[in-house]
Amino acid sequence: MRKIVFLLTILLALALFHETYGQKKSDKLKLETGFFGNKYYKGVWNISRDKAFNILSENGEAYNLAIKGEKLQKTSTVISAIGGALMGYTLVSALSGAEDPKWFIAGIGGGIVLISIPIYSTGNKKIHEAVEVYNEEELSAALNRDRLIDKITLGAGRHGVGVRITF
Repeated sequence: MRKIVFLLTILLALALFHETYGQKKSDKLKLETGFFGNKYYKGVWNISRDKAFNILSENGEAYNLAIKGEKLQKTSTVISAIGGALMGYTLVSALSGAEDPKWFIAGIGGGIVLISIPIYSTGNKKIHEAVEVYNEEELSAALNRDRLIDKITLGAGRHGVGVRITF
């Protein structure tokens, strides 16, 4: 009976003093989307885009997602610039006194700009996904690296009850 009480006391003590694992606030990579572009943070510190992509390059999957997202954003920017130029051409010709400004060109430009919005949004989602993949991978790597006790098993045999701790 004493062995069982002692064993339960040890298991309870291990459960109470077990270190909880998680990322520190300063370890996470964070992305905030604003009107003028993305802002990258490592913990509470604002970092440059190049430094953030350098950090993401440690994880191949996250880096590939971030590169795809950035390509989509750049493509969307070029497409929307073309659409804006078409709209601007029509507006300038109307303001300069042209007798018959070609409003259908402005409509085409507006349609092109509208097409570029979901492309940019998809690119932004891929970059957010890349940051999430990186943070999840860092958390699982920290858990595997910092684990002290691998496995605790409770067993009983003909000689009594025992605890096996595997490091």
